[in-house]
Amino acid sequence: RQSSSTPLLIADLACQAGRDEASTFFSDLCGKKVVCVCASDITKSQNSHVDNGDSGKTKLSGKHTHQFGNTSSGVKNNNGDTRTIHIVNHNTVTQFSNVIQHELKQQYNEGVDRCDNELDSIQLNPTRFRPNVVVDGLEPWLEFDLIGKTIEVVPNRDNNTEGEQSQRQPLRFRITSRTVRCAGIGVDSLQPELPAVDIPKLLTKHFPQHGPYLGVYAVVDQDNGCSGGTICVGDKFRVLDE
Repeated sequence: RQSSSTPLLIADLACQAGRDEASTFFSDLCGKKVVCVCASDITKSQNSHVDNGDSGKTKLSGKHTHQFGNTSSGVKNNNGDTRTIHIVNHNTVTQFSNVIQHELKQQYNEGVDRCDNELDSIQLNPTRFRPNVVVDGLEPWLEFDLIGKTIEVVPNRDNNTEGEQSQRQPLRFRITSRTVRCAGIGVDSLQPELPAVDIPKLLTKHFPQHGPYLGVYAVVDQDNGCSGGTICVGDKFRVLDE
C-alpha cells in the first residue's frame, strides 16, 4: 500500500489471469522475472525423477518448491515440500496482548494525537501474525505441545447438511514446528497507520521460556493417505496421537 492506503495491486490469485497480473507487477517492480505459482502448476507426480545433469544428484520434480513466505519448515520437516499451514492460537495472542499492555499503550499513544485519540486498551488481532487458521478453545501456548502430533479436522454440523458432511474427506494436519516471529508483524495489517511495535523483543522479554515464537506450522498428513480436504469456520480439531 501507499501512504494514502490506496492498494498498489488488486489481483485474484485464484485464477491464472490474476497470477499473471501479480507476476507482471512484481517483475516490473524489482526488475527481475517473478512468477506467481500454485500447487496445480506441478505437472509431474511425486514419484517422477529428473536428472540434474552434471550435478550427479536426482530430485523429485513433483515437489512443491514455491511458496509465499519465508519459512523452511516444510523443507526441513516435510521432505522438501514447502507447502505449510500456519496456525495461531487466539488465546495465546490474547494473553500476550494482556501482558504487554503497558508497552503497547505507550508506543501507540506516542504515535497518535492526544486527548480523544488516546487508546486505553489495545488487543492484538491474530491476523497480525499472518495465520492461515486461527484456533480457539485451546489454553495459551499449548499449541507448542502439539508439535510432532497429528490433528484431524472435525466438521461443524452447523456448517453443512448431513449429505455434505458425509462427502467431506477426513483432513489431517501434522504439526511440524513453532513459528519464529520477525519484525514484519510489528505492523498491524488492519491498521497500518499505527506505530510499529517490536513483537519479537516483547515475546522474548515477557515469555523467555518460548522466545520469539508464536504460532505453529503444519502440513497435510500425506503419509497417512490424506491428500487434502476442506476446512470451514467453526470446525473443530482433535489430536490423534496422544
